[in-house]
Amino acid sequence: MDKTSAAYRRMDKTIINAFVELAQTMSFEKITVQKIVDAALISRYTFYTHFHDKYEVAERIENDLYREFMDFIREKIPEVDNRFTDSSTHWAEMDTLILEFQQKHAAQTRAIIDIHTETIDYSKRMKAFLMQNYKANFPHHENVDLEASIYAAMAMAISDYYKWNGHSVQINKNIISSDIYAFLYAIGVHDSKLIEKEHDRFMNMHYETKRYNP
Repeated sequence: MDKTSAAYRRMDKTIINAFVELAQTMSFEKITVQKIVDAALISRYTFYTHFHDKYEVAERIENDLYREFMDFIREKIPEVDNRFTDSSTHWAEMDTLILEFQQKHAAQTRAIIDIHTETIDYSKRMKAFLMQNYKANFPHHENVDLEASIYAAMAMAISDYYKWNGHSVQINKNIISSDIYAFLYAIGVHDSKLIEKEHDRFMNMHYETKRYNP
């Protein structure tokens, strides 16, 4: 069978979609090949001509999702950075991009985010990328490992939240605002009035000035 043919790739997608649909309502442990073929309306023979087992289906979803995320980071984000220099326009466009990406991949993310095996661990893979990216930008920081770990944990917490709540049209602003509140509390600023004052100062600093372009 020609694995590059349109028909073969369509069947791959049918099986993957069936897995994703099942994963919205049941855990990975409860998903079986039989349930996948029933949902896809295909035979077990057809399934096994495309995948060895449910693990390979999940691996394909993870690899596709990770590849699309990398394309988003390497192509779409720089595209917005280069197109807009005005701060408000830039962040509005960024919000739209992030929202579209979250909505497009929400079901696939929910399908695999809680799977942790030797070959499938999307959250671990994402965290490793985020830490590596942070370290590459700040290699001379004395506590770069700790900083990278904190940054990655914050980013993953945000991702976990938006996989279920990816409906806001001001994603970036909500993230920045939440980061500031959490940061201020974490460093010991607990007075509510002082937190609000410092929060507003940081928000104004971020949104009312032109973006810094190194």
